[in-house]
Amino acid sequence: MSAIAMACCIVIAFGAFAYSANRKFKLLKVGGPENRFDNIGTRIGNLFRIAIFQKKLPKYPVMGPIHMMIFWGFLVLLINTMVLWGRGFDPAFDLLILGRDNILGQIYWAVKDVVSVVVLVAASLALLNRVILKPSRMTKSAEAGLILLIIIVMMAADLAYWGWQLSLEGVTSFHASEPFASIVASVFAGMDAGTVALTGQVGFWAHSVLVLVFLNLLPYGKHFHVVTSLPNVFLSSLEPAGKLPKDANIEKVLAEEDEEDEEEEPVFGAAQIQDFTWKDLLDMYTCTECGRCTDNCPAARTNKQLSPKKLMVDLRNHLYAREKELVGGKPEEKPLVPDVVPEEVVWDCNTCRACEEECPVMNTYVDKMIKMRRHLVEERGEVPSELATALRGMETNANPWNISPMDRDNWTEGLEIKEFDSDECEYLFFVGCAASFDDRAQKISRSLVKLFNEAGVSFGYLGAEEPCCGDMARRGGSESNFRMMADMTIEALNELGVKKIITGCPHCFNTFSNEYPEFGGKWEVIHHTQLLADLVAKGKLTPKESINQKVSYHDGCYLGRYNDVYSAPRQILAAIPGLTVQDVAESKQRSMCCGAGGARYFMEEDADKRVNNKRVEQLLKSEPDSLCTACPYCMTMISDGLKDKDLYDTKGQLDVAEMLAISCGLEERKLLRK
Repeated sequence: MSAIAMACCIVIAFGAFAYSANRKFKLLKVGGPENRFDNIGTRIGNLFRIAIFQKKLPKYPVMGPIHMMIFWGFLVLLINTMVLWGRGFDPAFDLLILGRDNILGQIYWAVKDVVSVVVLVAASLALLNRVILKPSRMTKSAEAGLILLIIIVMMAADLAYWGWQLSLEGVTSFHASEPFASIVASVFAGMDAGTVALTGQVGFWAHSVLVLVFLNLLPYGKHFHVVTSLPNVFLSSLEPAGKLPKDANIEKVLAEEDEEDEEEEPVFGAAQIQDFTWKDLLDMYTCTECGRCTDNCPAARTNKQLSPKKLMVDLRNHLYAREKELVGGKPEEKPLVPDVVPEEVVWDCNTCRACEEECPVMNTYVDKMIKMRRHLVEERGEVPSELATALRGMETNANPWNISPMDRDNWTEGLEIKEFDSDECEYLFFVGCAASFDDRAQKISRSLVKLFNEAGVSFGYLGAEEPCCGDMARRGGSESNFRMMADMTIEALNELGVKKIITGCPHCFNTFSNEYPEFGGKWEVIHHTQLLADLVAKGKLTPKESINQKVSYHDGCYLGRYNDVYSAPRQILAAIPGLTVQDVAESKQRSMCCGAGGARYFMEEDADKRVNNKRVEQLLKSEPDSLCTACPYCMTMISDGLKDKDLYDTKGQLDVAEMLAISCGLEERKLLRK
């Protein structure tokens, strides 16, 4: 073994990698500031849970475990590679504690021997998957095939080297201590010694050098995630999933800070690639192009232009193409929309987080979409016409329907309900715009009031004085509009002495729970299904009338993926006599959006691309008698999907609260249809 050759290989390879890594680090720094070094203990926990133990990969039952085997195998084989590099200088090198004369070394080499074959098989299956099965979610990439071939050759070369080493020790038959290397050694036993030595040395150098080649290929393709995925998971956001980042420049304007000393006009949102933060850019580096995000994106599944994977890849390619000017500090003005990202793609997003739920390396997409929307809305004034109407309604009448606030409490006629008084009411019932103005959703509010009264809940409401929480404005890119509504709402509720809030809408629930605390609105917030489940469990509400039906329950995104509320609605339904609750495959974390999120409720789409129709098809797979929701927006979208299929008059469409109210004898059964 030539020490000079090995030294040259290591020095040149690591020098070249250091040069490439430094380039990537300099490019990363063109992004804006962001603090991701807090709560180190939590971050280390996430690193092990999500990255090391590969928490998300088993969601794909075949290729997920295959990737896990390759990843874990590389962790084990890293020590083996270091031993081989050391043997380039000293043929007896064994990393001190890993000699075959001690128990630790014997255990490691036995495990390593099996792992090398597992990785060989896993990489071969992954290559066959790409070449033969060709799943549509994956990028058609020669680079990916090359990397897998390198891994296969590395593992075969490793077996050749260790088989040779065992043959030198006189091994000529199978040994359980190193089963696969001993099999190779037994094959070598019948071969010419010179041929065996040459094969072993070729295996040694092939493995040792290919690892270095592999290392230097990483920064120039999608496999850079091998380097960046662990830090990307460690640096992932610890904020609630439903919280969007503030826009520093919009905050300055709202605070009326003096900008006379500013050399440039502030940029709202993300106008150019450098307007993203450095962590946003790290996400782009880390995208594995596995396509799991696009596979589960409701926009992509309904043949819209948006593909989360393509979005991330296009942004990354644009970033790389502009490296010289960006790092040089003299970037030209190159707008992201529409030059890099078509405007339709920006508005296709339902902000449902299905992409983020699936991403194995914790990339985020919704925040990047919202940053681009903010630029379009706040700076360029480019808003889809239907959404513009809703935003004007929120500004002028505090609701996206642009209905007079005086009509906000029309739904309460004939109900026993009082205005909130902190001395008399434990809870504020925040109804929300949809359940206040939409005719069908108003029935949910009425059922909730009846249930609260039946259970003896101490609550009040704001009536015509109830403001809009601003969720649709924020998700629609109108950050300044949201901030004004948030400030007004927080000030009003704090002045009223509100301590606990029941929400009738998951969007309000998410806004109060996750968005408002940053601006001074800190209360105990509970969604109505959580309160109802608790009341049923405590016997304060008793479902007694049997409902002999099969029900498919739809998990709304802002209740489920955003806030992890899955059990409460099901507990309520399970307590109703005669009711059979069915979960379709696309339920809970993998539930598909109804199509209303991200302000898309107020944007029209082509009839053949409607997300709600696709979702209804999924919910009908189990042939239910009724469909059940826990969100007024979901109810409207699901109902419209049933109407498009001429099933609205035969399939019941109820909120969980309505179903419970019927069983408690507080509502008529006609909503059940059957």
